[in-house]
Amino acid sequence: MLLRVAGLAAIATGASVWAPSTTRYRIEQSLSQEIDATAAGGAKQRIAFNTTSFVTVTLADSAGGKSIRVVVDSIRGDSTTPVPPAVLDSARGSVFNGFLDKSGKPTGLQPSGSAPAATQIQGLLSDFFPWTRAGLRIGESWADTTLKTNGTGSDSVTVRRVSVYKAAAGDTRESRKAVRVTQDFTSSVAGTQPTPNGPAHIDGTGTGMGFYYVGSDGRYLGGSWQQQSSLRISGSFATQPLPITIVQKTRVSTLK
Repeated sequence: MLLRVAGLAAIATGASVWAPSTTRYRIEQSLSQEIDATAAGGAKQRIAFNTTSFVTVTLADSAGGKSIRVVVDSIRGDSTTPVPPAVLDSARGSVFNGFLDKSGKPTGLQPSGSAPAATQIQGLLSDFFPWTRAGLRIGESWADTTLKTNGTGSDSVTVRRVSVYKAAAGDTRESRKAVRVTQDFTSSVAGTQPTPNGPAHIDGTGTGMGFYYVGSDGRYLGGSWQQQSSLRISGSFATQPLPITIVQKTRVSTLK
């Protein structure tokens, strides 16, 4: 069984007023997951894989903030990726729309149509929104709480995340002046997913940290994150909850 992978998208944001901007990103992600089924008479089940995605993000001024348009240029997985290559290939060209408020805080992306491939990768694109804005000052800090649900009904997982941000230092990113923002967060997870042996309930917590770069105009210039989740899965298939450990690493860079 593979839990939904979240956090595979990069969104440029900005609170200043400027003409529509388009930026391409490369997103590299690695994920490992281990389910310890020894308590149910089974064995430890481990899966690890890597994906590389390319997306094009366009921001445009809109009432009360900015609209976001994300086009999936391509998604590739290595030989161990559990998502079939045909599904990843069919996601090419998928469009997702979202919104940034005036503070630069992004809201969730939604597919512009009902294409099955777009729906399947929505979870990959809905949980990776670094908060950026123009005019960040070194030493400035803020906090934010988000609540996001991937999927619907009996196949959905909700993640509540509390993040603390700090504009830690001035830097240079690809010959541009930038501010290096650090992010530390904790999360709680709860939901259900279908399995061949009946519905499974999932719950647990996670921690993570990372950093990213913000240009003087508020543009997102890439970054790096790592998070670890300690979850439990329960259902009629086990007499007691089975522990799950997930480690996820993400690196984002801009493309010229």
